Amino acid sequence: MQPALIHNPNSRRNAQDGGRFLRIAKHKLGDFCVSALNDSHLPEHLEELKSKGVNFIAINGGDGTVSACMTAIAEAYHDRPLPAIAVISSGNTNLIAGDVGFGLRNEAAIDRLLKPENLLCSERSPIKISWPGTDRRPVLGMFGGCTGYARAVRIAHSPRVAKFAPHDLAVFFTLFSSLAGLLFKKSRYSWMNGDQLDWSAKNYAGQPIGRDGRSFFYMATGLERLSQGIWPFWDEGQQGSGFRFLDVHSFPKRLPSALINFLRGRVPDWLREHEDYCSDVVKQMELITDSDFVMDGEVFSASENKRLLLEEGPVFRFLHV
Repeated sequence: MQPALIHNPNSRRNAQDGGRFLRIAKHKLGDFCVSALNDSHLPEHLEELKSKGVNFIAINGGDGTVSACMTAIAEAYHDRPLPAIAVISSGNTNLIAGDVGFGLRNEAAIDRLLKPENLLCSERSPIKISWPGTDRRPVLGMFGGCTGYARAVRIAHSPRVAKFAPHDLAVFFTLFSSLAGLLFKKSRYSWMNGDQLDWSAKNYAGQPIGRDGRSFFYMATGLERLSQGIWPFWDEGQQGSGFRFLDVHSFPKRLPSALINFLRGRVPDWLREHEDYCSDVVKQMELITDSDFVMDGEVFSASENKRLLLEEGPVFRFLHV
């Protein structure tokens, strides 16, 4: 395998190491080490790596960097097999690395990349998000959401929270901050009322599902594990392709009990059967909402026609120790 490295110097840990990792990587990888300050440069970098026969790409950054790289990789390698990926966690949020991360950092990670034999492999399909009827380019990502989730991310990424919260606890702050507004009378109704969200899909069994109404909280993921044992999805035991989603209706009943179970990774029967909570595995989902959509920490504003399309993306091989 011919390895290469895409390094984001702006990622949290990379910005704090004084450039040490990048210097070591450039010394050991030479021209196969790319430092990308801006996502707009990724297509050019990847075309060059592709021309050099690179079929194994390590990404040193957080979730947003991994999402941008997967999007650019899928475009650059559209006419040949996708390269394997290794995720070296260095961002504000590292949910992807928590599931399929490389498992090493610093110089040890570089040395292992240069000897990729006997690495383990996990396959994941990202979610492809597109905006039908617009000229926006599709984006690939592993974890996203809208309505209350989009509001929560804005709070979790605020300077006050980011300053005092360790990056590996960001998912906690995202979930808890979605309920923070419920503590204050003035904002309680707005939070509980949620945002308009109409969606339609076919579940794993091929049966049509959907609803029209308002959503308190919506999330979707192509991952199979989140940090700290949190797992707010259920799929009735189904395994296979597709992505998982959770839609919590506006003014949901038994919300405190549901939240406690989500944080513990448990889904009791009453939660599976409750009309205010819907989760399943789908390959494609059409959404109509005026809410922003957040994918791997990046905020995308709603289009004028309010339409979103979520689809199962291409299969990526993630290598790890």
